[in-house]
Amino acid sequence: MRTGKRWAAITALATTAASAGLLLGTSPASADTNCSSGYHCVFYQGLNDSARHSYFNSDTDFRNDTFNQLTGRVGGGQTVHNNVVSASNSSNSGYESHYYTGIGSDWGGFIFCINPGSEVNYINPTLRNRASSMQVRSTTSIDCY
Repeated sequence: MRTGKRWAAITALATTAASAGLLLGTSPASADTNCSSGYHCVFYQGLNDSARHSYFNSDTDFRNDTFNQLTGRVGGGQTVHNNVVSASNSSNSGYESHYYTGIGSDWGGFIFCINPGSEVNYINPTLRNRASSMQVRSTTSIDCY
C-alpha cells in the first residue's frame, strides 16, 4: 500500500542521493579543472593558487621549461626543473604521467606518477621539487596518485 507520505519520503531520499552523487552512473572526478583535457600539468605550488606548465607529450628536460601559464600567480616565469609541488593528469587516452630526477636520455630515478583523471595538490614533501623530466606512459602496474 503506497501512501502519500511514504511516496514523498522515497522521492526526497532519491533526490538527496542524486545530489550527493550516490546513485549509479555518476562519473568520477576529473582533473580537467586544473589541466586542459589531454594534458599533463605541473604546478609551482598548489593546484589553485600557483603558475602552471602543461605537457602533451613526454619531456626529457625541464631545465628549458618555465611555469608559463597563470603567470600572475606565484611561480610565474620560474623554471620547472626541480620546482614541481603539485601535478594533474587530464589524459583522455589512459596515459599515466611518470616523473623522474634525471634529464635527457637518462630518465634517472623514478619519483612519482599520476593516473589519468587524477591530481595531487601538494605532493608528499619528500617528493617535492625533485622532478627534472616526465614520461607519458601507457597504464602500468605502478601505484600512482
